[in-house]
Amino acid sequence: MQQSPLQIELPTMAPLWRALPVLVLTLGLALSALVYVRTFEQQEQQHQVFFQSEVRKITTLLESRINTYEQLLRGVAALYRTQASVNRQQFRQYVHLQGIGTVYTGIQGVGYAQRLRPDELAAHEQAVRQQGMPGYSVYPPGPRTVYTAIVMLEPELGRNLRAIGYDMYSDAVRRATMDRATETAEMSLSGKVRLVQEDGVNEQAGFLIYLPVYRSRQPPDTPEERQQQLVGWVYAPFRMNDFMGALLGDQAGDLLIDIYDGPEMTPAALMHTMPAAKDDGRPRYETVRTLALMGRTWTLRIRASDLLLSQMDHRLPLVMGSSAALLSLVLAALVWALVSARQRAEQAALRLNQALVVEHNRLAAILEGTRVGTWEWNVQTGETTFNDEWARLIGYELAELAPVSITTWSRLMHPDDLVKSEQLLQRHFSGELPHYDCEARMRHKDGHWVWVQDRGMVASRTPDGKPLMMYGTHQDISQHKQQEEIYKHGAHHDPLTDLPNRVLLGDRLTQALQLAVREHTRLAVMYMDLDGFKRVNDEHGHEAGDVVLQTLARRIQRCIRASDTLARIGGDEFVVLLQDVHDEQAAMQLAEKFNAEVRRPIPLPDGGEGYVSLSIGIAVYPQHGTSADDLSEHADQAMYQVKKGGKNAARVYRSA
Repeated sequence: MQQSPLQIELPTMAPLWRALPVLVLTLGLALSALVYVRTFEQQEQQHQVFFQSEVRKITTLLESRINTYEQLLRGVAALYRTQASVNRQQFRQYVHLQGIGTVYTGIQGVGYAQRLRPDELAAHEQAVRQQGMPGYSVYPPGPRTVYTAIVMLEPELGRNLRAIGYDMYSDAVRRATMDRATETAEMSLSGKVRLVQEDGVNEQAGFLIYLPVYRSRQPPDTPEERQQQLVGWVYAPFRMNDFMGALLGDQAGDLLIDIYDGPEMTPAALMHTMPAAKDDGRPRYETVRTLALMGRTWTLRIRASDLLLSQMDHRLPLVMGSSAALLSLVLAALVWALVSARQRAEQAALRLNQALVVEHNRLAAILEGTRVGTWEWNVQTGETTFNDEWARLIGYELAELAPVSITTWSRLMHPDDLVKSEQLLQRHFSGELPHYDCEARMRHKDGHWVWVQDRGMVASRTPDGKPLMMYGTHQDISQHKQQEEIYKHGAHHDPLTDLPNRVLLGDRLTQALQLAVREHTRLAVMYMDLDGFKRVNDEHGHEAGDVVLQTLARRIQRCIRASDTLARIGGDEFVVLLQDVHDEQAAMQLAEKFNAEVRRPIPLPDGGEGYVSLSIGIAVYPQHGTSADDLSEHADQAMYQVKKGGKNAARVYRSA
């Protein structure tokens, strides 16, 4: 739209005219400062929202990674519950299959500590030495009422070799954590410790996670019974900097994170720190979060680095304020010219007109350069004014939408978002919200939806207090929304096969059990381990191994219904969740179909062919369990029975 030139008429009050230029300049500079402050505040709000979004991502990622390690330890504990005894080779093979160091990074290892009475110590040390560790002994030496020796720790190399034989009960922090795990029969996370793996070079703070192992398959009911039936603990040690490095990856420079053990941020409790770079200075954005993890509290002090803030444009407040100040100076100079030489009034008025047009175009260009749509709304009449960019955000020229009104806006907004927007507007009109702020979808000219950030504020009201004029902006946030969806998808799917991962499988299994209870139906859980996969990797390379996993996923996916779920939970481990299964025979028939599909030759990138098969364990609800943990454990046990029996087959769980 083209604005009419600004016209200024001076009153015939000569004595007062001399003060008029100063008044114009003062008011103009005050308005310029207000423009700068308002623009700066809005930009600061955007930065704060962006920073808090990044903080939520990091804390969610940390909790998710701890939950992943928890599931890993539960799997190792299940190995001990399902086997009469576990030798070193079995333990090493199982832990290797879980992908420690490859699938699971940031973890120092997975181990098992055995509880010993003093009268068992000598025989225990002799037995371990005969297993191929001639120098084994429990340390530190000295008489104690009970010993908790680290018997196994994989990978058994490098730093981890120093931990074999260490009595973790000799350390107060470890002992308190192990006792808490024993008494509660739950995972327990330790406080800050120095790992025995440390050798004085590049030392890091450490922590450990413990899960007790009992003689019985199910945890005893009382703390006394748990102490009596305790045989040891499966555990995982972590070096804090390695853990955070694997967690953050390429995002390590965006946020500066300090982690403290406990609720107090003291130097003694500091477990991990990320110092600011030389040019970061004092962070402009900082927050403190607490996380409750397995009986411990971590306090996170998170700061934004300049690297993170540099992703946003900081120039707009200065440009807007400077432009407004320049306009004020021009206005003051022109008024002074009118006062000092009335004979040049017409010429001065013309220059004023031209200067206003130039400045108007300049400000309009600045606003258009930010690619922000603007709107003005008379709330009482429904009359609206949009700029050209508002229309271009949704693929239109402004003339195509004429005549425009508030109906234009409501017609183009998604119905669901329209309801939300109206609710937020009413809360803003009533004074409950200081600003109107709504993320909404607008219908693009070609039919798809565009996400916009719709912000505004009531600028004036009627004499009886009703909202009158409201002004705001539209900003395209579609790319940000797409990045959010990509992040959510990646957190619940395997990156190689795009199948649901362990977290999403757990959610779907819980929902399927709830549906089965309501509908009185059956469901089946199949644990599947790939036979011959290692041979393909060794002979044809890891690229061929990836092709085998992707091909297997596609073949099995074609054999199941859309309501069923195929998930990848480890390197070569898959799980199938079948809803509404008639009986065990139907599940067995489907398992045989899976194996028939998988055994077909798989073309490999090097021109060869891969041959693999499946070992499948089946558990059916409600015959073999009524909880997700029971069904998963029993299907896993059945699968290992197939492995022992020669592989390449399926088996339904049978209780001992």
